[in-house]
Amino acid sequence: MGQCLLNLEQGWIDSQVQDTFGYEAFQIGPSRLDALRNNRILNRRRISLFAPKAADFAVEDQPELVCSPTSLPIESESADLLVLAHALEVCQDPHALVREADRILIPEGRLVVVGLNPMSLWSLHRPVASVRFPAAELHWISTGRLRDWCRLLDLSVEAGAMGMYRPVCQTQRGLDRLEWMESAGGRWWPALGAAYCITAVKRRAGMRLLSAKWKKTQQSSVGQVIGRPV
Repeated sequence: MGQCLLNLEQGWIDSQVQDTFGYEAFQIGPSRLDALRNNRILNRRRISLFAPKAADFAVEDQPELVCSPTSLPIESESADLLVLAHALEVCQDPHALVREADRILIPEGRLVVVGLNPMSLWSLHRPVASVRFPAAELHWISTGRLRDWCRLLDLSVEAGAMGMYRPVCQTQRGLDRLEWMESAGGRWWPALGAAYCITAVKRRAGMRLLSAKWKKTQQSSVGQVIGRPV
């Protein structure tokens, strides 16, 4: 199930970041996802919210910085792309992390959030899970709450996806037998997927351009000059 989840989320992120251009891109979170692999921004950095163990990341995927989610050491309006890969689940104050994301993004900057849905079959399985999947100690944030937080800030949600409608299966055989639930869930109960991906863009209201009154005056004065008899 974990590998199936990684494959699904990696495909979502690859499609959302491939057309984002700029100078600075950040990935924040404890996930094994390589969120920036399909992006062409040169300065791509990985940040962790906790000190990772040696087995959590490959050598080339080691985070460059470990910091607090409520005060990211990144200059305001400096990031063109920010990916929160299961970062909200490990925060005590996930709303503060979303505010920090809004602060560091430039106008028209892109935010991609991948998370787990508390309104799903996986959430029901958490208290009785015999293994640490799905993780019961994490704080799962619903898509409705995340959209509300974006609405309160300068973030405009422009895309979203949900998946993993099957319950947690311990074997590949059980996973294959319930594959029909993916298409059925996407059609009949689309809001109950276990995983989601939301993309938002930072919008800033522009100035209203007013027509200059002097243009009309200039035209009338020119007409008087031309019409003046010699």
